[in-house]
Amino acid sequence: MSISHPHPTRRSPMAKKALLVGINNFTRPSWKLNGCVNDTLDLQNLLQSFYGFTSEEIRILHDKDASQQAIRDNLGWLLNGSAAGDVLLFHFSSHGTQVDDQGDDEWECLDEVIVPYDHDWQKPFRDDELRELFGKIPAGVNFNFIADCCHSGSIQRELLDSDIEFKSRYIVPPREIRNRIKAKQEKRDAEADAWASEELSKLLLGIPVEQWAAKIQEFMALLRRRFRENKYGVVKVERHVLLAACEDRQTAADATLEGTARGAFTWALGKAIRAANGDLTYDQLITRTAGYLGDFQQKPQLECPDQLRGLKVCAALV
Repeated sequence: MSISHPHPTRRSPMAKKALLVGINNFTRPSWKLNGCVNDTLDLQNLLQSFYGFTSEEIRILHDKDASQQAIRDNLGWLLNGSAAGDVLLFHFSSHGTQVDDQGDDEWECLDEVIVPYDHDWQKPFRDDELRELFGKIPAGVNFNFIADCCHSGSIQRELLDSDIEFKSRYIVPPREIRNRIKAKQEKRDAEADAWASEELSKLLLGIPVEQWAAKIQEFMALLRRRFRENKYGVVKVERHVLLAACEDRQTAADATLEGTARGAFTWALGKAIRAANGDLTYDQLITRTAGYLGDFQQKPQLECPDQLRGLKVCAALV
């Protein structure tokens, strides 16, 4: 997808740009959150205080200004014209959810979705679109995506500290979408079992039953994994940096922390950065952030190539 910025500006030799999106209020009032706007304001302060970002190169979208189209347009501003040596950051603090996969390219039969102010279940903002945009970023750009939202509601996690009240940053898909997901997963499982059974018959041809009967389930599990790899491929780590609030099957918390409504992940990220005066590698950042999240059963994630784990946060690659 090509996005153009209507007002191009002269670029500096090495650009540092950030797009920060925080959405507390949505077209559907029941989805309301409390800490997302504060997350963006705190991250703005962190970027300016520790990493050399200027106010002119930070764009912030809140609530109704963070429509799906506005996010697309501002991602265009962030990404277009980028070049080796640039440092770019996209922070999204809101709900996450899931819908049924359109392209039959996901083993879970799901597309992950970020939820803008005007979220539309019929035309959601899918991760496929983000992946396409991020895939066009030139080599040598340090691109950071910080996602303080969650993408799975299948397991609702409780807090270890019962004195902290929180709300999950996940919205449950409508029944129609859940039914479509279930049907696709059942079809996938049937295909996997049929393929595995056929392969197993070939492998066991002529071998006495007593030699393999006790391990039949182990064989089937191995073959199902092979089916998954053959059809859907092995997940590849992108060349960019993803800092995510939690694992796929955990929920990201929206809570009151130190007297202020916050996303637990962005709050903990800020605590780690300030404690080190910003001097951290990505590996150190995610480890220390996890330490500040001790009261929450959400485990923050760092996904990036191994060689970037030791890179200083928001440092240029070239």
